[in-house]
Parts: sequence; structure tokens; C-alpha cells
Amino acid sequence: MKAMTLGVLLMHMTSAGGAGAEEKRAGKHVQDAGGDEKGGVTKEVSSLKGEITSLKEEFRVAREKQRLAAEEKKRLEEARYGVPAKTPPVTASGGTGATAR
Repeated sequence: MKAMTLGVLLMHMTSAGGAGAEEKRAGKHVQDAGGDEKGGVTKEVSSLKGEITSLKEEFRVAREKQRLAAEEKKRLEEARYGVPAKTPPVTASGGTGATAR
């Protein structure tokens, strides 16, 4: 999740003319835009918090859809074969017991 947050922050900074923008610095960009410096940072932080919140919600919804799909698949297998389907144990992090190497 931290990687997604960092990615959103970096994307937002580069699109706003902050880090990585050609010949622009954060202070100069605010002056060029005609905005006030005091409210600009607060607005940017609020905007980032909103984006992070929406990404968290999208991630939660996607994870729930994946869980429901797995339950449906298990139910269909049980109905087809008449035997409960074997599933790998789920860890506390929500993944299966297999490790990625």
C-alpha cells in the first residue's frame, strides 16, 4: 500500500510541475500560477489525501470482488464434484500460504 501512496504522490508532483518538471521549481510554479503560497500547500495535501482515500477504497472493493469470485468458484466446484474443494490456508495478510520467491 505504501508503494501505491508513493506512486500517487510522485505522479501528482510531476504533473503539478514539482519534482522532475523542466526548469520549474515548486516555489516558482506557485508564483507563475498566480496562487497564494499559504493555501496552495494545504490544497495540494488535501487533494493527495483525497486521492489516497479513493485508491484505498478502490483497492478494498477489488479485494472484496476477488474474495467473492474465489468463493463462487469454490461453490461451483463443490456443486460439480459433490466434494468440498481444497483451498490453501489463508494467512493473516489475506494471501495464501505459498511464499513468493
